[in-house]
Amino acid sequence: MINPIFNPEELRLRAFFRIILFTILFITLTILPFFIPIEWAEYVMRSVLILGLYYIMIKYVDFRPWSESGLIFDHTWSREFIVGIGIAGSVMGLIFLVEWLTGSLTVTGFGWHRNGNIYWMFPVLAFLIQMASVGFYEEVMARGYILRNLAEGFSVGTINPVWAAVIAVIISSAIFGVGHAGNPNVTMYALLNIFFAGIMLAIPFIITGRLALSVGMHFSWNFFQGGIFGFRVSGRRVRESVIQIHQEGADWWTGGLFGPEGGLIGVLGILLIILLLIVYFRIKKIPLRFATSFSKSFTEKREN
Repeated sequence: MINPIFNPEELRLRAFFRIILFTILFITLTILPFFIPIEWAEYVMRSVLILGLYYIMIKYVDFRPWSESGLIFDHTWSREFIVGIGIAGSVMGLIFLVEWLTGSLTVTGFGWHRNGNIYWMFPVLAFLIQMASVGFYEEVMARGYILRNLAEGFSVGTINPVWAAVIAVIISSAIFGVGHAGNPNVTMYALLNIFFAGIMLAIPFIITGRLALSVGMHFSWNFFQGGIFGFRVSGRRVRESVIQIHQEGADWWTGGLFGPEGGLIGVLGILLIILLLIVYFRIKKIPLRFATSFSKSFTEKREN
């Protein structure tokens, strides 16, 4: 009789129960820092706690080497993180420029004009820290853990690891989209766009095996969107951005009260990022195939 909870061949919990355990602990640890009175410090503490959870789960529940975590912080990781920031920040800048030139938004002010406050940059820096933290721990959760374990869970029978990884990308991206269902001003179109964003963020991870590009792009997209250009970030308004804007134009194009992620311009931005990722892979001669950690099953990797 098959044990539905424990895999005797791999000597560990089955993927579904590993994901459930991680999700419960993840939610618990994201709630704990609420007692911290400084908001940016709360986000930093959340990242530290999630990193600790990720390490424990990989080493002592998944029984995988830390080298498969996607978080080996070396020169390559740092370079890809910076590239990810540059790609997403540039695309968000282009989105702003297109909307401004087409009359879809009006610039109403700048941060340094705000009540003559000489400390106007402090809230922007705090938002930067918050978005860096969000980009980190959401990628650790959605791509680093859930995607990886889904890929291992579906790699059974006639489903080879590569196809299992494709299925995992789709399902983890759907979970990523549904996870934003409670955001302010959300629409079905916005959730679909975030699903596509999840696929975009998964691509560099399954190709390089590193989370660097994903974390960099996630952080940069959110920070430039809200902290620099004044757009709403997944429906949430950022009041102390460098540029203040008034959103105009059709909601189907701009995303309306949800921000660019809820409109066609957001989809075009996502497609452009994927194109720029391919260009980067070509320049760096990174093969457009799945990383070894996604092209072999768990048992195959252990045998080696």
